[in-house]
Amino acid sequence: MTKNTNKKQNKDEMQNMAEIMKAMAHTDRLAILKLLCKNQTDGLSVKMIYEKLQLQQPVVSRHLNILKSAGVVRRFQQGQKINYCLCMDKKNIESLLKCFC
Repeated sequence: MTKNTNKKQNKDEMQNMAEIMKAMAHTDRLAILKLLCKNQTDGLSVKMIYEKLQLQQPVVSRHLNILKSAGVVRRFQQGQKINYCLCMDKKNIESLLKCFC
């Protein structure tokens, strides 16, 4: 790999991490992430999240969409419910490690 290719790849990784951090940079979204961290096994529905955090449903849905677009959370179907959980995407974890370790 050439030096320019490495620079471009490093810049792309930093841009990816900046997008993830920007998506997380809100007090409500951080509260949602903390709640999802505690419930990783089954995930949580939008209703469970807004009830536990005492937020309005549209607010929680909007925040979840931002986090999902950034690749921080994912949604999955469990029976007839749609639940959300942390996205343990290897690419995002590797990017975090490269940036901070």
